[in-house]
Order: sequence, then C-alpha cells, then structure tokens
Amino acid sequence: MENVQLRKWSIVLLALLLVAMVIVPMVSAAEIPAVTQSDIKPLIYGQTPDKDMFAYLGIEKPAASVGPKWQTYDSSKKEVDILLDSSGKQNDVRKVIGYLKGNSENLVLYRGLDGNYYALLQKDGAIVAKTASVTVLGSKMEQAVDMTLPGVAPDATNKSSITTTYTVRKIALSDIGSSEFKSNVVYSTEIRRDDAWVSIGGKRADLFTDGVFTYDYANQILGLADNSNTYQGFGIDQCSFTHSPRVTGITGYIDSSVIWALDLAMPPKHSVNAWISCNVYGTTGGNSAISNWVSTGFGCFGVP
Repeated sequence: MENVQLRKWSIVLLALLLVAMVIVPMVSAAEIPAVTQSDIKPLIYGQTPDKDMFAYLGIEKPAASVGPKWQTYDSSKKEVDILLDSSGKQNDVRKVIGYLKGNSENLVLYRGLDGNYYALLQKDGAIVAKTASVTVLGSKMEQAVDMTLPGVAPDATNKSSITTTYTVRKIALSDIGSSEFKSNVVYSTEIRRDDAWVSIGGKRADLFTDGVFTYDYANQILGLADNSNTYQGFGIDQCSFTHSPRVTGITGYIDSSVIWALDLAMPPKHSVNAWISCNVYGTTGGNSAISNWVSTGFGCFGVP
C-alpha cells in the first residue's frame, strides 16, 4: 500500500515539475520588459563614408565660379524682396536659392511653387523671369546589408537596413539672356536615406532622412530643403518624430529622430537617430544610431 501511495506522489511531483518547466520560460520572456532605459546601448552602424559625389558618380569636377559670387537669401533679403515685389512674382516663390549682384544686372534664382527653378533677371530697366536650365548629372542608389541587432530586442529577427539614393543636378543660367551671369551655375545634391526597421519577418517602419543641398561650388551653402518623413505599417505607433536642417561652416546637415512602438502590451520599441550631410565641394556623409528595448504599458505609453 505504501509503495502504491509513493508511486502516486511521484507521478504528481513529476507532473508538477513538467508544468513548471513549461511555465518558467513564459515567465522569463515576460520579465524582459524589466530592462531599464539606462541599459539600452545605442548601436552605431551603417556609417556612410564621406563621398565626393562628382568622383562617385563619374562626373567631371567643376571649377570654382568666377565673377560675382552667389549670396544667400538671408544676406541679401532687402534686395531680393524689392526685385520680387517689382516683378509681381512674390507669390510664386517656394524658396529663394540665391542672389547675384553685377555691374548693371541683378538676378534672383528661386524655386517656384510648381517645383521648377526660375531666374528673375533685372537688366536694362526691365525685370524678366525665365526658366533656369536644370540637368541631372548623375544618380545612384546603394543598400547596406541587413544587420541583426544584438541586446534586448524581443526576438532575434529584429534587423535594420539602410538604402541611400544620391542625385546631383546642375542649375545653369546660360539661356536666360544675361551678359554678366551666363557662366554662373549652382549645384544641388539630393540625398534620401531610408533607415528601415525590419522586425518579425517583415519591414515595419521607415525613417526617411531626405534633403536637397544647394551650393555654389567651393564657395558656400546656399540653401537646405528638409523633406524628411516617416512611414509606419499597420500596428506600429509613432511615438515621436523630429527633423531639422543646419549649416556649420561649409557643410549643411539634416538631422532626424524617431521612436516607434508596436501596438501591444509590453511593446517592443525601436528608435533611430540619423543624419546626412553635404559640403560646398559636393562631399556627402551620413550615419545613424539605433536602439531596441521592451517597455511596460501599451504602445507608446509604455515605460520607459
């Protein structure tokens, strides 16, 4: 009788042990959100080496401009506004690119609301707007190898991939009828960097750090157009998104930052801080820092 009772207890204990073995991994997985913000280690990766765009795209390197130098809108606002008001074009301008002052001619280069570039030329007492010549000199797309993110990601399939597209254009004034500015040109480099969050077997979201850098070659940055944006797939919540342009010396930068969360309890979160740059010689750069962690709460309301 005692042996039978002992066997019964042995069976019960074995069953409890098996249940515990099943439950323990589930409890361990649920405890992953205990990771604190201070434990998150940003991963610096995807560095885009500085690239001379003219050499990279196989374009002949331009020479520094001669004659009148381009001025930015900020440094010539009074003169530019007078010309725009006198011509009646002030409501057609999306962005002023630059200003040229000559001996008997003045010129404003601007981008219109239709996306085209125009030269507003003051000559012989008249002001005439003509379309500037825009030529795409070269374009190339490159993609970094997907990288598995180590650390506290909720599953080992979390990755991030980077795709960057470069396009260089030349904006010329040779056809606008100017005698003083016909050799003046402006270059623009458009960079579109896509930091994509790949999680649980598919792409979940994209941070597009996107901008157009306009510059007088070897002279100065004339303007930055910051077109950065994001895309989130179904079930992804955007917790925060910021972006801004800046100019430091001869280099222009666009910075962007985003945090996403899955719309779940105990949600995995993913952040990207990225930047792109271009200087007056057409040399570009870019990089990003990423973090993955799991928080308590639901979606973006999770803590930390």
